[in-house]
Amino acid sequence: MQNQPKLITNVETQEPLVALTFDDGPHPEHTPRVLQVLEKYHAKATFFMVGEAARKYPELVRKVAEAGHAIGNHSWNHPFLPRVPSRFRRLKQIWSCGRALAPYGQKLFRPPFGAQNDQVLFDAKLLRYRVIMWNVSAQDWVPQRSDEIAQKMINRLKPGNIFLLHDTICDRKAPETDFDREPMIQGLDQAISFLNSRIHFVTVPA
Repeated sequence: MQNQPKLITNVETQEPLVALTFDDGPHPEHTPRVLQVLEKYHAKATFFMVGEAARKYPELVRKVAEAGHAIGNHSWNHPFLPRVPSRFRRLKQIWSCGRALAPYGQKLFRPPFGAQNDQVLFDAKLLRYRVIMWNVSAQDWVPQRSDEIAQKMINRLKPGNIFLLHDTICDRKAPETDFDREPMIQGLDQAISFLNSRIHFVTVPA
């Protein structure tokens, strides 16, 4: 397909800049905990929010924005977009989420599960979104200890990386998925504490 938007997975830079991103929220218990960790170390991040949850917890959307973090679009209710046959329904997923995030959402879009094809990318372009993916993660949906998550972050965070984490997990039917966010939150704290003197944690630019 012609003129489809470029997928952004990382940024080429030698500056010690890393973008932490959190998918699937906001969540009334976990998102505030993540915000506390970020505030503790004066770190910034980007939250790719699901519209359904954003409409349910608008005060959390506002709180994330007022703390200086960026907010991106993660669809209305987290479907596997390449399997949504209708362009109208795909566009509605993105547009409805954008409305729920207003006035705080930026023109940043991450497809649920990272799943995309030419049609999904073109839909994002029609609505003037930049498609933001990632190039590293801690696989925080897999059961593991907080120190394991922290070590993965420490080992994998390099200048220009976009790092995937989850402040909650949308896919409740996924097998062998760890819905407990405590290991991720503790691992996040440990990793930022270790890296904070050498890495600047920034938002994904709009």
